Amino acid sequence: MNFIEYLRKIFTSKNEPGENGNQVPVNLIPKVMTSLEHTEIEEYTCDQVYELLDQFTELVHRQEDAARLMPLVQHHLDMCGDCREEFEALLRILQSQNS
Repeated sequence: MNFIEYLRKIFTSKNEPGENGNQVPVNLIPKVMTSLEHTEIEEYTCDQVYELLDQFTELVHRQEDAARLMPLVQHHLDMCGDCREEFEALLRILQSQNS
């Protein structure tokens, strides 16, 4: 049994209350499992992505292959909704300047 299968077994079995009486919210389980399944050996943190977000957004705006040029940023944006929102906001600003 690999790690992902082990976690699936844990999360899909009857949830026992933790020491503070809380259980894992059922709606959180698929999100956690998806995140774990898409975890890479090397990943950027939100702070690292934030430092590169302007460069990444410029590449996308110029219709260059940003995902190929900055794959770790792209992967993070695929996984992190907060950073994705920042990227989309920056992209809208650039697009509005060209209108």
